[in-house]
Amino acid sequence: MAIIDICLLLFAVIHVARQNETDCPVLFCKCTNYDAICSGKYLTYIPRFPRNIQKVTFLNGNIGTLSKGRTENLTFNTIYVLRFINNSIIRLEPDTFSTFMTIKSLTISSEPSLRPTNVRNALNNMKTANLKSLNISDNDWGFLPDDMFQGMKTNRIENINLNRNNLHLLNFTWFSSMPHLKNLRVSFNKISTFTQKSISSLIKLNLDSNDITKFPKFCINHGNNSAFPNLNYLSLSGNKIVNVGAFRCFPRLQILKIGDNSIGRIHYNTFTELKELTNLSLQAIGKPLKQIEDGAFNLPLLQMLSLRDCHFHFESLSPSAQSSMLSSCKDLRVLDLCGNYLDSTILPRIISQLQQLRYLNLEDTKLGFLPSNVFPELPVIETLIMRLNRIYGWDRNVFTHVTSLQYLDLRHNLIKIVNESSFPTALLANLKQISLATNQFACTCDQIWFVSWLRQTNITLLEYPKAYYCTTPDNYNGILLKDYKPSVLWCSPIFIIVISISALVFLLISTMIIFLKCYTNIKNLLYLLKVKQFRRQGYIPIVNSNDYEYHAFVVYCDENRIWVHDDFVKKLENEQGFKFCIHHRDFDVGESVSGNVDKFLKKSWKVVVIISNAFAKNEWCQWEVDIIQERRRRQGKNALLLVMLENVTSKNMTSPLHTLLDSTPHLRYKKGIGENLFWSAVIADLRKAVGQPPISEL
Repeated sequence: MAIIDICLLLFAVIHVARQNETDCPVLFCKCTNYDAICSGKYLTYIPRFPRNIQKVTFLNGNIGTLSKGRTENLTFNTIYVLRFINNSIIRLEPDTFSTFMTIKSLTISSEPSLRPTNVRNALNNMKTANLKSLNISDNDWGFLPDDMFQGMKTNRIENINLNRNNLHLLNFTWFSSMPHLKNLRVSFNKISTFTQKSISSLIKLNLDSNDITKFPKFCINHGNNSAFPNLNYLSLSGNKIVNVGAFRCFPRLQILKIGDNSIGRIHYNTFTELKELTNLSLQAIGKPLKQIEDGAFNLPLLQMLSLRDCHFHFESLSPSAQSSMLSSCKDLRVLDLCGNYLDSTILPRIISQLQQLRYLNLEDTKLGFLPSNVFPELPVIETLIMRLNRIYGWDRNVFTHVTSLQYLDLRHNLIKIVNESSFPTALLANLKQISLATNQFACTCDQIWFVSWLRQTNITLLEYPKAYYCTTPDNYNGILLKDYKPSVLWCSPIFIIVISISALVFLLISTMIIFLKCYTNIKNLLYLLKVKQFRRQGYIPIVNSNDYEYHAFVVYCDENRIWVHDDFVKKLENEQGFKFCIHHRDFDVGESVSGNVDKFLKKSWKVVVIISNAFAKNEWCQWEVDIIQERRRRQGKNALLLVMLENVTSKNMTSPLHTLLDSTPHLRYKKGIGENLFWSAVIADLRKAVGQPPISEL
């Protein structure tokens, strides 16, 4: 009988317990483990949750008003994290959170109809001492009451997020009652003014994307002490700062981010007093950055430096300044120079003393051919990024000093051939990932080693096989390298020699037979060719521009494209009726550059060359100069029109260009006074005959 009574008692206990169990309100909530997320326009009240729920998020609802009574269903749970985001809340009663004793993190975000005084009253009535994180971002508040956080002295607040409001003033006295505050985020506001107050506990401060025009001086007591003596992280990116001066009163700052400002010059003493700085981000400053003074980076503890997208011309520094720029940064591990202007002579001077370098980003730095000494000894380097450059080749020893590489990125360059000597064996032994995608690979016998290596290597090939394809010759254009399977026999030198000799013998025999059978016709053909030669020498008038499809072929570099298209071509084509061949407009898509140049030069009566320093430094333009010289030798100096946009400096002047300028008259362009005379001279030169034919005719 006793056993029956015990079983009935257990049944009753289980029945009562089940009555207290609550299922997840699945109509507009989703519960997983300890979390519950409720959302939707039908969310108008606070439901009850299973007892295991400790973290609750209300998102995109229509709650309206919050009070102690409306949040009563949450008191059945032990809530640690509570978030209200975009719930159309218009009022917050002072007693709303008064019963939440365990809450550690509170978010009230994206509630533009909610007044900050409502939030202040609710915060001041919280009785918990456990609250550590407060997020009141995206509320479009233009101000905060001076006593916004005064009633939270019993809490141990460590993190406050005021991002994406509309604050114009940042008053640090707001946080004077928070002795444990470590992380303060006030980014994406309109802050331009500060009210100073010491916060000794603050470790991390974010002030990105505000309206700060002058770097704030966080010094107190007449500059003798720091307002934030323990600040470790400071970010001021995306503001309107022009001149930072010297950083002072940051005795423990290790991470500094001031990118995307209008700072045009980095002075030699800017960072001198940041004795513990290890990470410095100057990404996209200056727009462009114009000057780096000698000694600007005198930071012995620096481990990471970013000058990404500063568009800085490192050639503006003297060779000694290039060598000394990072000479004090012996412990530098990460260097990002992406989006600047470098060449293979300057680069080794900058990085030669960085023996601890592990990451080097040279993306879009205008690098071309890589000589053997471009990389000095970098014994521990692991990542090297050189994508989006103009690299078309390198010396066989270029990677000898960087064999510890694990990641190599050479995407989007002009590489045609990769052979057995391109990468040393020691490099391939350590390499884990490599990308050679979207280069201009040539599918010829010279590529046979690379094609075979791609199929058998254990190194991870990023974007392979879809981004590894042939561009030349034309019959292989667009074919994936994995589908290009050249015959070893066909590519054998002995086989090629045998085929060549056989073809030559066949050609000689065929020529002899044709000559013997067509002797009379050949004599007549030679006579006609001789008559044609007389015509070319001037015995009858020579051809004029009407015999060609284009009046002139225009040679220029990309840096001068705006002037060529908007001034030169537009004026002369629209007003004078000339027709020019412009490679950005007229070249055949899919045709190689050399093929297009050869084809359209034959269709052009004259050649116009637009000369500048950028033209002189461009390797492709120098190649075109060689072709132009041949046109001048065949047709004389009147076949060319040289236009100088600026004086070419001696360091940029090449021998072929110097010879061309010495042997051919040229015009100089200068905007303003005399510009009409320049255009008149250009028009007259373009209409001048290529040669002066003799009077007599055949």
